Amino acid sequence: MCGVVGFNGIDREILEKMMQSINHRGPDDRGLFESEEFSLAHVRLSILDLTSHGHQPMEYNNLSMVYNGEVYNFKEIRDELISEGYEFISDTDSEVILKAYHKWGIEAVNRFIGMFAIAIYNRESSKLTLIRDRVGVKPLYYYFDGVDFVFASELKPIMDYFRDKKELKISKDALFEYFKVGYISSNLSIFENCYKVPAGSYLTFDCGGLEIDIREYWSILPFFKLPKFKKSEDELINELEAILIDAFKYRMVSDVPVGIFLSGGVDSSIVASILQKHYGNIHTFTIGFNDSKYNEAEYAKEVANYIGTTHTEKYLSSSGAKKILNRFVDIYDEPFGDSSGIPTTLVSQVAKDAGVKVVLSADGGDEIFCGYSRYWTIDNIGRKVFKIPPFLRKSLNSIMDTIGDDNLSKVLNSNFEFKYKLIHKILKNSNWEEMYKSLTSYDIGELLAFSKEIESISFSVGEKENPMQGMMLWDYHRYMVDDILTKVDRATMSLSIEGREPLLDHRIAEFMAQVPFEMKYKNGDSKYLLKKVLERYIPKEMIYRKKMGFGIPIFEWFSSDLKDMFEVNFREDELKKHNLLNIDYIEKEYAKLSKKNIVNLWFILVFQLWYKKYIDR
Repeated sequence: MCGVVGFNGIDREILEKMMQSINHRGPDDRGLFESEEFSLAHVRLSILDLTSHGHQPMEYNNLSMVYNGEVYNFKEIRDELISEGYEFISDTDSEVILKAYHKWGIEAVNRFIGMFAIAIYNRESSKLTLIRDRVGVKPLYYYFDGVDFVFASELKPIMDYFRDKKELKISKDALFEYFKVGYISSNLSIFENCYKVPAGSYLTFDCGGLEIDIREYWSILPFFKLPKFKKSEDELINELEAILIDAFKYRMVSDVPVGIFLSGGVDSSIVASILQKHYGNIHTFTIGFNDSKYNEAEYAKEVANYIGTTHTEKYLSSSGAKKILNRFVDIYDEPFGDSSGIPTTLVSQVAKDAGVKVVLSADGGDEIFCGYSRYWTIDNIGRKVFKIPPFLRKSLNSIMDTIGDDNLSKVLNSNFEFKYKLIHKILKNSNWEEMYKSLTSYDIGELLAFSKEIESISFSVGEKENPMQGMMLWDYHRYMVDDILTKVDRATMSLSIEGREPLLDHRIAEFMAQVPFEMKYKNGDSKYLLKKVLERYIPKEMIYRKKMGFGIPIFEWFSSDLKDMFEVNFREDELKKHNLLNIDYIEKEYAKLSKKNIVNLWFILVFQLWYKKYIDR
């Protein structure tokens, strides 16, 4: 795993600063390439072939490449290239990627199994190609304003590039998304003119013509349009298990120690169980909390003991959380609201302390196999609400608009007020997509003076099969990429360890797209097919229990030990430095601090910390 940066033109001092800002992504080696038209730089975390043969930028003929990620099937591709007359001097996937691109051009990416953010500069054509992996596991930002083109693994190098050149402007569209859902989607970043290369896409930049072109090379959506499998349940279980075993074993390709994050849930348990049986000598890691409402450590220990892994656990206290919070915006360099980034950072530290340099995280299972409880909860609500005639829903909504939600706070207790507002929100929706968006986003009231529509084409594709499949695809393209995968990448890389995602092998997603929905959610049982595979590895009582999720006792912490962080950062003089947020609204929300508004206050706190770190220097 590594970090990459680049820009059109040449400036050694700026290039060095950009490399330094992401040194945590690759402290083992660094290198650069410079020409009058384009400059590239790379910081390396040595995972495969620990010798100098893995040094980047790597060059071949007219091509110069920097690359972040892993292509796990590189040995098979290398054999194919050898048969075509290519020679190799290293045992790295980097050399294979470069020569595969030389042989097949952009079509080479269709052979890759892995996660990657690749930048290849063609000195003859004066064109740069940026390629992001199919799902979006590895980050890849770019900035383009018609003159300056800059790319990087994180935002920090882009901010460094413009530090003494011009002021980067905050994107109001991105700011609205952040406060509405807690993260910023791939088509945006916190700054204007700055974006992320979409997952499954490649970007071409013409250095001479100063033009960019973005094209998609892979999408899961066409696989949902294929006929569903007409196979027995046992056949589907057998085929899925075979794909999982192959995908998981690929993620063990490494010349350094590998571990697994284990929560005790279905996803991490199946990764650990399969690899312990088919690979062996697995080291698992988990984080616990002293508050039983959030603690899954006992479940993880139970699974680890049963399958026989070497297991390490650590409990997170409010004081430990505060230490991580003090560098939260160093780790997440654009506003990021997922508080589970705190325990993810700690479990990464535990793995690093144990000498592990690569960790497997079992993300993607909920979006692929139907695991989030909100899917069937919202499905149940929607099926009842949409039975009410549209004219009646509209009339009820109009009456509630006239009454006004805020007026209720004067006459109703907070619990009933919350339920009333929830009903009001539900009645506003005229279709499944509107309902899902409204019930998975936060009410931000008058915090901002602007708004935007949050959209995705994927919902309608899934909804043709089942409303819950629409919800799963919405999350697969948005929440999973821009929240979950961002969280794991930044947490692990901040500590110079590599995070891998075995459940996000594209072959698993393609297979499950053709599996009938009733094999994902059957008779009220979520992740049905995945659990049937897991039954072959651990007892049923370890599988069929209530899902807790990777949450933290955020209200308990911020209403006691960490409350001073609110008090300092919500001061009027601090909020007036940017004048982007409604101060009266923040004061009102802070005055009624409760479990119902703690997330909104947390989002505001993170933005304040981010602004102080990166803008208000």
